[in-house]
Amino acid sequence: MKISIIGAGAMGSLFGGKLSAAGNDVVLYDINKAHVEAVNKDGLKIETLATGEIEVVTPKASSDANEVNGSDIMIVFVKSTATGIIADNFKKAATDSTIVVTLQNGYGNEEILKNSFGASHTAAGVTSQGATFAGPGHIKHAGNGPTHICMSDKNNDKLKPFIQALNKAGFEADIETNIESLVWSKLVINVGINALTALSGLKNGELLDYAEMKALMKDLVDEAVAVCEKTGIKLTYDNPLEVVYSVAEKTGPNRSSMLQDFDRGSMTEIDFINNAIVRAADEAGIDVPVNRTITRLVKTIDLSRK
Repeated sequence: MKISIIGAGAMGSLFGGKLSAAGNDVVLYDINKAHVEAVNKDGLKIETLATGEIEVVTPKASSDANEVNGSDIMIVFVKSTATGIIADNFKKAATDSTIVVTLQNGYGNEEILKNSFGASHTAAGVTSQGATFAGPGHIKHAGNGPTHICMSDKNNDKLKPFIQALNKAGFEADIETNIESLVWSKLVINVGINALTALSGLKNGELLDYAEMKALMKDLVDEAVAVCEKTGIKLTYDNPLEVVYSVAEKTGPNRSSMLQDFDRGSMTEIDFINNAIVRAADEAGIDVPVNRTITRLVKTIDLSRK
Protein backbone atom coordinates (compact mmCIF):
# COMPACT_ATOMS: atom_id res chain seq x y z
CA MET A 1 0.00 0.00 0.00
CA LYS A 2 1.38 3.42 -0.95
CA ILE A 3 0.65 5.95 1.77
CA SER A 4 1.62 9.60 1.47
CA ILE A 5 1.73 11.94 4.42
CA ILE A 6 0.90 15.50 3.39
CA GLY A 7 2.50 17.62 6.07
CA ALA A 8 5.25 15.71 7.86
CA GLY A 9 5.40 17.63 11.09
CA ALA A 10 5.28 15.81 14.42
CA MET A 11 2.01 13.95 13.89
CA GLY A 12 2.52 13.33 10.20
CA SER A 13 5.99 11.95 10.83
CA LEU A 14 4.70 9.74 13.64
CA PHE A 15 2.06 8.13 11.46
CA GLY A 16 4.30 7.93 8.42
CA GLY A 17 7.23 6.53 10.35
CA LYS A 18 5.23 3.81 12.06
CA LEU A 19 3.42 2.86 8.86
CA SER A 20 6.76 2.65 7.04
CA ALA A 21 8.24 0.41 9.73
CA ALA A 22 5.23 -1.90 9.29
CA GLY A 23 6.13 -2.48 5.65
CA ASN A 24 4.10 0.11 3.76
CA ASP A 25 5.47 2.26 0.93
CA VAL A 26 5.44 5.65 2.65
CA VAL A 27 6.30 9.13 1.39
CA LEU A 28 6.63 11.98 3.88
CA TYR A 29 5.86 15.14 1.92
CA ASP A 30 6.82 18.44 3.52
CA ILE A 31 8.20 21.83 2.51
CA ASN A 32 10.61 21.74 5.48
CA LYS A 33 13.70 20.78 3.49
CA ALA A 34 15.93 20.44 6.55
CA HIS A 35 13.57 17.80 7.94
CA VAL A 36 13.30 16.04 4.58
CA GLU A 37 17.08 15.92 4.17
CA ALA A 38 17.62 14.67 7.72
CA VAL A 39 15.09 11.84 7.31
CA ASN A 40 16.60 10.75 4.00
CA LYS A 41 20.15 10.88 5.35
CA ASP A 42 19.87 9.40 8.84
CA GLY A 43 16.28 8.13 9.10
CA LEU A 44 13.46 9.41 11.28
CA LYS A 45 14.08 9.22 15.03
CA ILE A 46 10.90 8.51 17.01
CA GLU A 47 11.59 9.08 20.70
CA THR A 48 9.09 7.67 23.19
CA LEU A 49 8.83 10.24 25.96
CA ALA A 50 7.70 7.77 28.62
CA THR A 51 10.79 5.57 28.25
CA GLY A 52 13.35 7.65 26.38
CA GLU A 53 13.67 4.84 23.84
CA ILE A 54 14.48 5.95 20.29
CA GLU A 55 13.35 4.02 17.23
CA VAL A 56 14.89 4.90 13.88
CA VAL A 57 12.72 4.27 10.82
CA THR A 58 13.38 4.95 7.16
CA PRO A 59 10.41 6.31 5.21
CA LYS A 60 11.12 8.24 2.04
CA ALA A 61 10.86 12.01 2.52
CA SER A 62 10.42 14.56 -0.22
CA SER A 63 9.52 18.16 -1.02
CA ASP A 64 8.60 17.12 -4.56
CA ALA A 65 4.81 16.91 -4.90
CA ASN A 66 5.18 14.43 -7.78
CA GLU A 67 6.36 11.79 -5.30
CA VAL A 68 2.79 11.62 -3.98
CA ASN A 69 1.36 10.54 -7.35
CA GLY A 70 -0.51 7.24 -7.33
CA SER A 71 -1.01 6.99 -3.58
CA ASP A 72 -3.62 4.59 -2.24
CA ILE A 73 -3.95 6.79 0.85
CA MET A 74 -3.08 10.44 1.42
CA ILE A 75 -3.15 11.48 5.07
CA VAL A 76 -3.43 15.25 5.48
CA PHE A 77 -1.68 16.70 8.51
CA VAL A 78 -1.00 20.27 7.38
CA LYS A 79 -2.26 23.22 9.39
CA SER A 80 -5.91 23.82 8.61
CA THR A 81 -5.04 27.18 7.08
CA ALA A 82 -3.26 25.28 4.27
CA THR A 83 -5.94 22.65 3.59
CA GLY A 84 -7.39 24.51 0.61
CA ILE A 85 -3.96 24.89 -0.98
CA ILE A 86 -3.22 21.20 -0.45
CA ALA A 87 -6.57 20.23 -1.95
CA ASP A 88 -5.86 22.26 -5.08
CA ASN A 89 -2.24 21.17 -5.45
CA PHE A 90 -2.71 17.43 -4.92
CA LYS A 91 -6.00 16.82 -6.70
CA LYS A 92 -4.11 15.79 -9.84
CA ALA A 93 -1.99 13.31 -7.86
CA ALA A 94 -5.02 11.20 -6.88
CA THR A 95 -6.11 8.11 -8.80
CA ASP A 96 -9.62 6.69 -9.17
CA SER A 97 -9.05 4.67 -5.99
CA THR A 98 -7.13 7.18 -3.82
CA ILE A 99 -8.62 7.99 -0.40
CA VAL A 100 -7.68 11.32 1.19
CA VAL A 101 -7.89 11.24 5.00
CA THR A 102 -7.89 14.28 7.27
CA LEU A 103 -6.69 13.75 10.83
CA GLN A 104 -6.27 17.48 11.42
CA ASN A 105 -7.53 19.58 14.29
CA GLY A 106 -10.56 21.79 13.94
CA TYR A 107 -13.78 21.68 11.98
CA GLY A 108 -14.12 22.28 8.24
CA ASN A 109 -11.18 20.38 6.74
CA GLU A 110 -13.33 17.47 5.57
CA GLU A 111 -15.62 19.78 3.62
CA ILE A 112 -12.68 21.43 1.85
CA LEU A 113 -11.18 18.09 0.84
CA LYS A 114 -14.57 16.66 -0.13
CA ASN A 115 -15.16 19.59 -2.48
CA SER A 116 -11.91 18.79 -4.30
CA PHE A 117 -11.71 15.00 -4.19
CA GLY A 118 -15.38 14.01 -3.81
CA ALA A 119 -17.16 12.30 -0.93
CA SER A 120 -16.30 8.83 -2.25
CA HIS A 121 -12.56 9.65 -2.01
CA THR A 122 -12.54 11.58 1.28
CA ALA A 123 -12.45 10.39 4.89
CA ALA A 124 -12.33 12.24 8.19
CA GLY A 125 -10.94 11.07 11.49
CA VAL A 126 -9.81 12.04 14.94
CA THR A 127 -6.81 10.73 16.80
CA SER A 128 -5.67 10.87 20.41
CA GLN A 129 -2.05 10.22 19.50
CA GLY A 130 0.36 12.90 20.68
CA ALA A 131 3.68 14.00 19.22
CA THR A 132 5.99 17.00 19.24
CA PHE A 133 8.65 18.08 16.76
CA ALA A 134 12.11 17.97 18.33
CA GLY A 135 14.08 19.03 15.27
CA PRO A 136 14.92 17.91 11.73
CA GLY A 137 14.61 14.12 11.57
CA HIS A 138 13.52 13.81 15.21
CA ILE A 139 10.06 13.69 16.82
CA LYS A 140 8.88 12.82 20.31
CA HIS A 141 5.94 10.45 20.75
CA ALA A 142 4.09 11.96 23.68
CA GLY A 143 1.20 9.54 24.12
CA ASN A 144 -0.99 6.84 22.63
CA GLY A 145 -4.71 6.94 22.04
CA PRO A 146 -7.34 5.63 19.64
CA THR A 147 -7.84 6.77 16.05
CA HIS A 148 -11.33 6.75 14.53
CA ILE A 149 -12.02 7.25 10.80
CA CYS A 150 -15.12 7.39 8.59
CA MET A 151 -15.65 7.82 4.84
CA SER A 152 -17.53 10.96 3.86
CA ASP A 153 -19.95 8.85 1.80
CA LYS A 154 -20.28 6.32 4.67
CA ASN A 155 -19.07 3.51 2.37
CA ASN A 156 -16.56 2.34 4.94
CA ASP A 157 -15.66 -1.05 3.48
CA LYS A 158 -13.05 0.64 1.31
CA LEU A 159 -11.32 1.86 4.50
CA LYS A 160 -10.72 -1.64 5.88
CA PRO A 161 -7.26 -2.22 4.32
CA PHE A 162 -6.05 1.13 5.69
CA ILE A 163 -7.47 0.43 9.14
CA GLN A 164 -5.68 -2.93 9.11
CA ALA A 165 -2.44 -1.18 8.12
CA LEU A 166 -2.81 1.28 11.00
CA ASN A 167 -3.37 -1.47 13.54
CA LYS A 168 -0.43 -3.47 12.19
CA ALA A 169 1.70 -0.36 12.66
CA GLY A 170 0.72 -0.18 16.33
CA PHE A 171 -2.10 2.35 16.18
CA GLU A 172 -5.40 1.52 17.85
CA ALA A 173 -7.63 2.31 14.86
CA ASP A 174 -11.22 1.59 13.93
CA ILE A 175 -14.07 2.71 11.70
CA GLU A 176 -16.48 5.13 13.38
CA THR A 177 -19.80 5.79 11.66
CA ASN A 178 -20.66 8.89 13.75
CA ILE A 179 -17.43 10.79 13.17
CA GLU A 180 -19.09 14.21 13.46
CA SER A 181 -19.76 13.57 17.14
CA LEU A 182 -16.07 12.78 17.73
CA VAL A 183 -14.87 15.76 15.69
CA TRP A 184 -17.12 18.13 17.64
CA SER A 185 -16.15 16.55 20.96
CA LYS A 186 -12.50 17.33 20.20
CA LEU A 187 -13.41 20.76 18.84
CA VAL A 188 -15.17 21.81 22.05
CA ILE A 189 -12.00 21.02 24.02
CA ASN A 190 -9.86 23.08 21.64
CA VAL A 191 -12.39 25.92 21.76
CA GLY A 192 -12.01 26.14 25.53
CA ILE A 193 -8.21 26.14 25.59
CA ASN A 194 -6.26 27.07 22.48
CA ALA A 195 -7.16 30.69 21.78
CA LEU A 196 -6.96 31.65 25.45
CA THR A 197 -3.43 30.28 25.75
CA ALA A 198 -2.42 32.15 22.61
CA LEU A 199 -3.86 35.47 23.76
CA SER A 200 -2.51 35.15 27.30
CA GLY A 201 0.81 33.41 26.69
CA LEU A 202 -0.13 30.88 29.38
CA LYS A 203 0.47 27.13 29.14
CA ASN A 204 -2.59 24.89 29.19
CA GLY A 205 -2.54 24.16 32.90
CA GLU A 206 -1.82 27.76 33.85
CA LEU A 207 -5.24 28.79 32.56
CA LEU A 208 -6.70 27.08 35.62
CA ASP A 209 -4.69 29.30 37.97
CA TYR A 210 -6.85 32.33 37.22
CA ALA A 211 -10.54 32.65 38.05
CA GLU A 212 -11.00 35.05 35.12
CA MET A 213 -9.56 32.53 32.67
CA LYS A 214 -11.68 29.70 34.04
CA ALA A 215 -14.73 31.93 33.61
CA LEU A 216 -13.76 32.62 29.99
CA MET A 217 -13.24 28.90 29.39
CA LYS A 218 -16.75 28.32 30.73
CA ASP A 219 -18.25 30.99 28.48
CA LEU A 220 -16.55 29.58 25.37
CA VAL A 221 -17.53 26.00 26.15
CA ASP A 222 -21.12 26.91 27.11
CA GLU A 223 -21.57 28.63 23.75
CA ALA A 224 -20.13 25.66 21.85
CA VAL A 225 -22.41 23.28 23.75
CA ALA A 226 -25.41 25.49 22.95
CA VAL A 227 -24.58 25.16 19.24
CA CYS A 228 -24.35 21.38 19.61
CA GLU A 229 -27.72 21.24 21.35
CA LYS A 230 -29.35 23.48 18.75
CA THR A 231 -27.98 21.46 15.82
CA GLY A 232 -28.49 18.00 17.34
CA ILE A 233 -24.81 17.11 17.72
CA LYS A 234 -24.27 14.72 20.63
CA LEU A 235 -20.93 14.94 22.39
CA THR A 236 -19.14 11.81 23.53
CA TYR A 237 -18.92 12.95 27.15
CA ASP A 238 -21.07 14.43 29.87
CA ASN A 239 -20.11 17.66 31.69
CA PRO A 240 -18.12 19.29 28.83
CA LEU A 241 -16.65 22.05 30.98
CA GLU A 242 -15.23 19.57 33.48
CA VAL A 243 -13.71 17.63 30.57
CA VAL A 244 -12.07 20.81 29.26
CA TYR A 245 -10.70 21.67 32.71
CA SER A 246 -9.41 18.09 33.03
CA VAL A 247 -7.67 18.17 29.64
CA ALA A 248 -6.04 21.51 30.51
CA GLU A 249 -4.77 20.00 33.78
CA LYS A 250 -3.53 16.76 32.20
CA THR A 251 -1.70 18.67 29.46
CA GLY A 252 -0.58 21.34 31.90
CA PRO A 253 3.01 21.90 30.65
CA ASN A 254 1.94 22.05 27.00
CA ARG A 255 2.04 25.18 24.90
CA SER A 256 -1.01 24.75 22.71
CA SER A 257 -0.66 24.64 18.94
CA MET A 258 -2.18 28.13 18.68
CA LEU A 259 0.24 29.52 21.25
CA GLN A 260 3.07 27.94 19.24
CA ASP A 261 1.68 29.68 16.15
CA PHE A 262 1.92 32.98 18.02
CA ASP A 263 5.47 32.09 19.08
CA ARG A 264 6.47 31.56 15.43
CA GLY A 265 4.46 34.44 14.04
CA SER A 266 2.44 31.93 11.97
CA MET A 267 -1.20 32.20 10.98
CA THR A 268 -3.42 30.38 13.46
CA GLU A 269 -6.22 27.88 12.91
CA ILE A 270 -8.78 30.16 14.58
CA ASP A 271 -11.12 29.86 11.57
CA PHE A 272 -11.34 26.11 12.16
CA ILE A 273 -11.75 26.29 15.95
CA ASN A 274 -13.55 29.22 17.62
CA ASN A 275 -14.73 30.71 14.33
CA ALA A 276 -16.20 27.32 13.42
CA ILE A 277 -18.48 27.81 16.43
CA VAL A 278 -19.38 31.30 15.21
CA ARG A 279 -20.28 30.06 11.71
CA ALA A 280 -22.37 27.19 13.05
CA ALA A 281 -24.11 29.53 15.49
CA ASP A 282 -24.94 32.00 12.72
CA GLU A 283 -26.49 29.19 10.68
CA ALA A 284 -28.46 28.02 13.71
CA GLY A 285 -29.65 31.53 14.54
CA ILE A 286 -28.08 31.80 17.99
CA ASP A 287 -25.56 34.26 19.44
CA VAL A 288 -22.07 33.31 20.63
CA PRO A 289 -20.56 36.68 21.64
CA VAL A 290 -17.53 35.35 23.54
CA ASN A 291 -16.38 33.05 20.75
CA ARG A 292 -16.99 35.89 18.28
CA THR A 293 -14.91 38.32 20.32
CA ILE A 294 -12.07 35.84 20.86
CA THR A 295 -12.07 35.09 17.13
CA ARG A 296 -11.86 38.78 16.27
CA LEU A 297 -8.95 39.30 18.66
CA VAL A 298 -6.92 36.38 17.28
CA LYS A 299 -7.67 37.26 13.65
CA THR A 300 -6.59 40.86 14.27
CA ILE A 301 -3.25 39.66 15.62
CA ASP A 302 -2.90 37.25 12.69
CA LEU A 303 -3.52 40.04 10.18
CA SER A 304 -1.29 42.54 11.96
CA ARG A 305 1.73 40.25 11.50
CA LYS A 306 1.33 39.79 7.72
